[in-house]
Amino acid sequence: MMSSRLVLAVVASLASVGGVLPGGAAWAVPSTPRTLTYEFTDCQGPAGTPEAFDAVKQPGEAAALHLTDDGGIFIAMSAIDVLTGDVLFATPGFQQNELATVTCSVINPRNDRLLRVTGLIVPLG
Repeated sequence: MMSSRLVLAVVASLASVGGVLPGGAAWAVPSTPRTLTYEFTDCQGPAGTPEAFDAVKQPGEAAALHLTDDGGIFIAMSAIDVLTGDVLFATPGFQQNELATVTCSVINPRNDRLLRVTGLIVPLG
């Protein structure tokens, strides 16, 4: 159990920090984390593959990105850094599944690196 001295110290620390913040500063965590937008270009894939599309995701969300035109979800299966050739990730076994994948170029909005990403576009509904 916390001693009353410790509780008072914590309260005093928080009060002193509050006095330094500019008026209107909020402590609440935003209800929706910042959304990242990915602009896919130079896409190649089966018939009907768009040449380009935009998709969004929340930071920390898995490899699923929501197409901004509500046309579906892009599920990334692998990504390669174009500059270094490093494989950033690859879903085990997806190449043997003979799925109709789409491969596009995209600039990672987190670090501005050009990537070549392969995945699936899954329609909604």
